[in-house]
Amino acid sequence: MARIYTKNGDNGSTFLLFGEKVAKNDIRVECYGTIDECISFLGLAYSVSTEKNISEIIIKIQRNLFILSTEIACPKEKYNRLKTKYKTTKKTMIDQLEKSIDKYQKLIPEINYFVLPGSSELSSYIDISRTICRRAERIAVSIENMNLLNNKMILSYLNRLSDLLYTLARYVDREKEYLKATE
Repeated sequence: MARIYTKNGDNGSTFLLFGEKVAKNDIRVECYGTIDECISFLGLAYSVSTEKNISEIIIKIQRNLFILSTEIACPKEKYNRLKTKYKTTKKTMIDQLEKSIDKYQKLIPEINYFVLPGSSELSSYIDISRTICRRAERIAVSIENMNLLNNKMILSYLNRLSDLLYTLARYVDREKEYLKATE
């Protein structure tokens, strides 16, 4: 088995996909690191989920986020090469998020106020994932503004994903009284 450590990053640099060396605080590294954080918190949500349908959605999201991360980690001039070797973010992925939002939104009570996270362990992990997703989206917007984003569908995917995560967290707590943000 290969060693987990390479010592290549000891000087504060890392490599993007296909070998371009960048600083570890490069905005693309920040973005895919934030997406990795979201994937990890979704894993925590998955580990406590007892609802098969929610667990299946979480796994699908985690796998899709790996696709987004790969695209973000790819320098623009190497993107055509990436498309021949890896999956990319497609409109069908966004359509699936919207389909899930529509499905689960019909199954939760109408909410006309801001909800405080914390009604259950599972919904809390999903809400944490949502806020991390929102941060990744903000960073992705900055990447786009720098003309470094390979696929603009990444922005739509992250935006819709945060909506789905909000909806799923409320679905998980559908039989509880939601905590209102204001009294």
